[in-house]
Amino acid sequence: MMRFDRLDPSHLHALQVLLEERHVTRAARRLGISQSSLSHRLRRLRESLGDPLLVRSGPGLVPTPRAEAIAPRLTEALRALEAAVSLPAAFDPATYTGALTLVMPDLFVPVLSNLLAALQRTAPGLSLRARPLSPELPRLLAEGPLCLALAPSHFADATTHARLLAEPRFAVVGRRGHPALRQRLTLSRWLAHGHVVVHVGGERVNPLAELLARQGLRRHVALEAPSFLSGLQALAHSDLLMNVPMPLFADAIRALDLETCPPPIALPRVRFAMQWHERFQHDAAHRWVRDQVFSAVRPLLHKPGASPGARAT
Repeated sequence: MMRFDRLDPSHLHALQVLLEERHVTRAARRLGISQSSLSHRLRRLRESLGDPLLVRSGPGLVPTPRAEAIAPRLTEALRALEAAVSLPAAFDPATYTGALTLVMPDLFVPVLSNLLAALQRTAPGLSLRARPLSPELPRLLAEGPLCLALAPSHFADATTHARLLAEPRFAVVGRRGHPALRQRLTLSRWLAHGHVVVHVGGERVNPLAELLARQGLRRHVALEAPSFLSGLQALAHSDLLMNVPMPLFADAIRALDLETCPPPIALPRVRFAMQWHERFQHDAAHRWVRDQVFSAVRPLLHKPGASPGARAT
């Protein structure tokens, strides 16, 4: 029985050209191979199909009945194969319809309006879906088709590509008139008050708690908030303090009439990066979306007061 998996597409292409040219020399020249190489391909096809396919007649070749039956379907099949593996049409954002899923902690919520406006100008058919960051990030990115993350760099794994966004500066934030903020914030004053903590992406490990523990210090976590925005709301009506990324929440801090000051201790660094799965590295639509997201998000992280290399919690 014929084994289809033993057929080489290049041999089938050679048969198609031979059926059109019906001459070994002309067919070999058209294929850009030697006559001996073409003869070898024809011999393999004859063995696989159990038919001579082409036989000599005068100076040229004539097809057997089996080859005549194969010819039209072979041409159609090779065209379909070529179409299947050809490069896709150029990506046109103006006509693209679909959804971009952006996985992120809520600290990036302030950039959504700017990003959405940029996307609507160039890709009006593209919708934006924001999803919370979770430890399952690599799996979410792999599902695609248009899925990106704005996340701490350590969320990336071996399947993930990343492009650095920033190391945001964190400020200590409290209500206006907070007793600890009326003068220079010292370490002892900072530790004397309850703190609001947000576990980004559901992570329970807190680098700042580990840093303090190494120095024999401990802060009182009075509230574990589900998001930075909810934590800021809690500050407005309490004497709690919170480390907040700047300038991302500058507008919310002003709206809630909160105050900021530098932290009294050098805090651990956290880098945030745009991340995506390697399977979409060369996808045209994905590349375009990555450029749009990076261009819209990164300037907001580097406004005055958000210098690269600053400390963060």
